[in-house]
Order: sequence, then structure tokens, then C-alpha cells
Amino acid sequence: MKVTIALIGSQEFCRQAESIMLPHTIRIDYYRYDRPSDAPYLLQTMKPCHAILFSGSLPYEASKQVLQTISIPAFYIQQNEHTIAVTLLYLASEKNMAIHDISIDIKERKHIEQILQDIDPFSSIQKPAIHELQSNSDLQAVVNFHIEHVTSGKSKMAVTSVHAVYDQLQAAGIPSFRMLDPASNILRALEHAVQQADFARSEATKVAVGVLQVHQPKKLPQDAIEKLANYLQAQWIEKEDSFFFYTTLGTIEFIFALKAFVQFCESLQPASTLSFGLGLTTVEASDNAISALQLCKQAVNKGVFMLDEHKNLHGPLPATKPSVAMKLDNPDLLTISEKTTLSPAVISKLTQFDEFRQSAPFTANDLAGYLAVSRRTAERTIKKLMEQQFIYTVGEEMTYSQGRPRALYKMKLTIY
Repeated sequence: MKVTIALIGSQEFCRQAESIMLPHTIRIDYYRYDRPSDAPYLLQTMKPCHAILFSGSLPYEASKQVLQTISIPAFYIQQNEHTIAVTLLYLASEKNMAIHDISIDIKERKHIEQILQDIDPFSSIQKPAIHELQSNSDLQAVVNFHIEHVTSGKSKMAVTSVHAVYDQLQAAGIPSFRMLDPASNILRALEHAVQQADFARSEATKVAVGVLQVHQPKKLPQDAIEKLANYLQAQWIEKEDSFFFYTTLGTIEFIFALKAFVQFCESLQPASTLSFGLGLTTVEASDNAISALQLCKQAVNKGVFMLDEHKNLHGPLPATKPSVAMKLDNPDLLTISEKTTLSPAVISKLTQFDEFRQSAPFTANDLAGYLAVSRRTAERTIKKLMEQQFIYTVGEEMTYSQGRPRALYKMKLTIY
């Protein structure tokens, strides 16, 4: 199965990445920005993927708040000694530029100092003018640093790690050069992202059991059990005053990122207490869920807790602030709603369904289970979306029982 990576970078970086020969197991969706501060907005347009890779630390740092609401792994390509050494070698061999004749902005000063130390252990080489980039660096201050050094004659060329800075220096007529991004560094970062995505997917399939212990049955909403099972995509059984839900860790992580589910959990209190357990088997996961119920009574902060297979208690959940529900007046939502005659609320649920399944093919039964509707209703929904080319058929699924094969579909919605 291919691993899809969302690559968020500058226009130039994405052009370079596109020229690299990738393994057939990797697919990249490119999201291009003009300035690193644009990265958080690109995340809001991102299609389902398995991992996110930023071209550098600045767009990653700018996106940290948004990343807290995204459950998939996210990384950035780290600037290292190899990157700087390749750039300095090119300038020396092709531009006849001495190290002390440049001004340079880099993430960590120690990298270039280590290179100079390796070249000359006695530190007799003149150092370049160095500006150390911070997570909240003002790009105009970086531009001004280079302009001041070049115009004053302290350096002959500005070398920058930030493409937006390079563009401004070029516009100002300042001799400048972009830090080279070796293809080997990009490939290593992509391979690391694939490894972490595979690990995250294997973690997501862990057995999880939820236990809802009911204290005040009359105060529990009548549809609470079915609604909880629908959120968890779970089979459930009743034992005395408790309900057991069998699901996976990935499902739990996904739904706790939804504001609607967090609000639903709050509505279950104080009539009931919800907890989760992980384990190698359903028996172990059930035991851990029951233990989590007991342990949460001793916790200072009340809420939903989870005991993992290593007996570590997590909670109260969610660990990070859930994402704000998609606004029903979103222009794109309204456009799809008008074309399909489906309500914006249904379209919003469909995008969540596609994100939850990471764009994997699905059947009408799968969609019916997620939306908590009949199969016939799900088929009518699919028909309306197919008529407007928002869903298309990708194959058929053979069943073990008698009857016709079930059609497999994929969504083509662009709202995430």
C-alpha cells in the first residue's frame, strides 16, 4: 500500500522535490507557500494523508498550534552539517567565494562552527557573518541583516535558508544564494516519514475497549449507547451496569479530535463514567478499561481516562484541544450542498468519514454504519454524490455469503 505524504514547502523547494525519483511506495501531495507563515493555512486545505513533512523548521513552528488537532505524524527536514557543507563547497568551487566573504542565516550556529573546526582545528579560518534563525524569526530582520552586511562591504554575498528571504534580497538587488537542499537529505526525511506513518498505522490497529459504567440510568440519554457505538464504530455488549465497546486505538484518537464527540462525552456525566483500555487481546484491553475506571476516581481532574498495555494511565482525554467543527456556512460546503441537495451537515460528516478512513475505498454498508442510517439511505446519498462526480466507483468487494458483489467507492471531496 502506498504511503501518502503531504509536503509543505516553498515553491522552489517543491519544484526540486518533484524532480527526485521516488520509491513506488511513496506518493506526495504538494502544498506550496510564498512565506513560511502561510503553512498553517495550507494545513486547512490538506487532503487525507499518512504523514506531513515540512521543508524546514520555520513553517513547522508556525503550524504547531494547528498540528495539535491533527493525529498523524508531522516532521520537518532538519538543516544539518551536510546541507551547509554542500552549499559552502558549491560557493567555493563554482562562485570562487571564500567563507568569510558571505553572510549566512542558519537554524543552529553550531553546525557551521563544527564544519570550520573540521577544516581547521586551530580555528584560524575567518568566520562568516552568522544570523541564527529562531522559531519566531522576523523575516524582515533576516533580510535587513543581509542587506546591512552586503551594502557595508562586510560580505560579498548573502546565503539564506529561507526562500522568502532570498526573493526579497533578489528584488533589492543584493547578491544572494539559496541554501542547497541535497536530494539525499530530502529522501532520508521522506523515508523517515514513511517509517513513522507505518508505525502510526500499526499503533492505530491496537485493540481498544471502552467501558461505560452507568450510575444514574434515568439521567442517561436514551440514544447514548447507540450514539457512542456509532462514534466508536464499535460492537458492544451489556454486563450488569456497564456497556463494553470493542474498537481500535486509531478510532479513539480520531474521534477525540472532534469537538462534537468531546461535547457528547461531557453530556454523559455525571450519569455515567467512560474509560478505555488497550491490550494485545480484548480480554487484556477490557481489564485495563475497568482498571482505568477505578484509577480515574482517584484523579484530581475528572473526565475520560485510558490505561494502555504498559499500565500507563492517560487522561483526561483529549490530550490536546479538539479541532473546531467545520462551519456549516463554509462556501465550499454550501456549493457541494447545492449541487447534491444534501445538507451542509451531511457533507461535513462525509468529509470526516473520508478523513477517518484515510481515503480508503468503502462500501455503502461502511457509510451507513458511520452515519448511523440505513443502507438504503446511504445508497441514496452515494447516488447523489456520484451524479455530481464527488464519489466514483473503484471496484467490487466479494462477499462470503450469497448475493451480488458490493461496490467499492472513493470520495473526491476537497474539504478537510
